[in-house]
Amino acid sequence: MLERLKNIKNLSREKLIKIIIIAGLIAIAGIFISDSFSSSKTDDAPSASEQLDTEQYESGIEKRLEQILSEIDGIGSCKVMVTLESSVQNIYTADRESSASDAKESSSYSDSSKHVILDDNGQQALLEKEIEPFVRGVIVVCGGADNINVKQSVIDCVSAGLGISSANISVVKGGQNE
Repeated sequence: MLERLKNIKNLSREKLIKIIIIAGLIAIAGIFISDSFSSSKTDDAPSASEQLDTEQYESGIEKRLEQILSEIDGIGSCKVMVTLESSVQNIYTADRESSASDAKESSSYSDSSKHVILDDNGQQALLEKEIEPFVRGVIVVCGGADNINVKQSVIDCVSAGLGISSANISVVKGGQNE
């Protein structure tokens, strides 16, 4: 072992720098490889229940819009498609603990939180609030869309009802089967 350390002292500065760089690159590659194996793809994808909730929310908005828009004079029958920005977000209640200490030269602060669990098995957290997804855009296909007044009425109703910009609403005339 001592002989190897003596051999390192005999290496030229350039060779030593090359060895350090190679060792650093190997370490960085190891970090990237371990991160790719440790992260799972299922964590990023929404669960089946979240996806179902989002689809139900989306179809509920579509049906309500179709019902209200069909009441506008001159529209006729209509179809509505709604696109959402994200899925439903659940915020769970958490117990928070914080502590602070102050010394003459240094200060520290720590904060921790734990979810409040409802049942004895520790399976269900207490839901504090549920944030509904934001509507990204709406497409309305209706028979009366060739009339500019009807088209503007549809845009105004959808914009007011969903709280989105008129730039995110498209109203087009339907085909023969409308």
